[in-house]
Amino acid sequence: MLWFFFLSLGLKLQLLTGVRNIVFSFLLCLLGHGLFAVPVTDFRIPVTIQRDGYIVPFALQGGLIIIQAVINDSLGSFVVDTGAEGLVLNKKYFQGVTDESRSYYGVNGRGRGLTVSKNNNISAEGLSFTNIDADVVDLSSIENNKNIRIAGLIGFSLLKDFEVMFHYRERLLALSRVDETGRIIDPMPFVLDKVDSLTFVLGNFIPVIEVKVNGFTKKFGIDSGAEINLLDLKRSKNIMSEFLPMRTIRLAGANNEENEVIAGRLQRVKLLDKYNCGAMGTVLMNMDNLNNIYRTNLDGILGFEFLSPWLFSINYKKQMLYLHPLKVVVP
Repeated sequence: MLWFFFLSLGLKLQLLTGVRNIVFSFLLCLLGHGLFAVPVTDFRIPVTIQRDGYIVPFALQGGLIIIQAVINDSLGSFVVDTGAEGLVLNKKYFQGVTDESRSYYGVNGRGRGLTVSKNNNISAEGLSFTNIDADVVDLSSIENNKNIRIAGLIGFSLLKDFEVMFHYRERLLALSRVDETGRIIDPMPFVLDKVDSLTFVLGNFIPVIEVKVNGFTKKFGIDSGAEINLLDLKRSKNIMSEFLPMRTIRLAGANNEENEVIAGRLQRVKLLDKYNCGAMGTVLMNMDNLNNIYRTNLDGILGFEFLSPWLFSINYKKQMLYLHPLKVVVP
């Protein structure tokens, strides 16, 4: 059975020699059945007593992780986006000072200067960040596609001092503060139950892992702000037999120009040479601008379609991705 699956916005930010780069990926795709999780009945949301452990519930809007946070004394909805560099605020609700010396680059080219908001305070479930600078951008597309008010995005710079567990099935994040070596300072017991692990490198600020596609090793960025996967047109010729095209769509970038891309499904993806992934909704496109932003040569991006079946944690200090047993029982 087929239906319209909407990916609204993947927004990535970085600072490069005074230039701020933003990637807008507006994807409207006709895709097949996605990977949706079955509820786990023996998991209960823990009440943590650890001084540096935080449980943050979230809602899923399509494949986007939405949390509630207080920003400058106002409650708002934020997307948790591992493909974004830091805090991003919606210009519909926040103001800042325009810096014309900085520009953004999207999947289709260059855009105008950015507005910056300084000294913001944000908190959620007892976890607080103070004096945070943020970029102020137009997030109306994600609001329109999801029919919700979005205050902003939360990315790498706010997550990097934690080991972050993503539990899509039970709709929660578990953030454990780590020291400079990546050791969890005061661990919640259930975050220590790990069944496997793999290393990653940082592509500027996005975690990059290696997977096998039909036996070929490929580098993919881990992006919780992407609802479907991306596959680079130029770097994927040896695995094109595993990409099943479905239709051509229009991709609108940050400069409002449009290019045609191909939407389909990617199959025969294997993690750690032993975990087989089901066919996943994927868009085939030129990723040159994304690779410039991430300062690496990615073969693709792995989003919700890949991430949602797993119970996993990201430790930025150790540069490790951990897999947890799906049946987590908290004492």
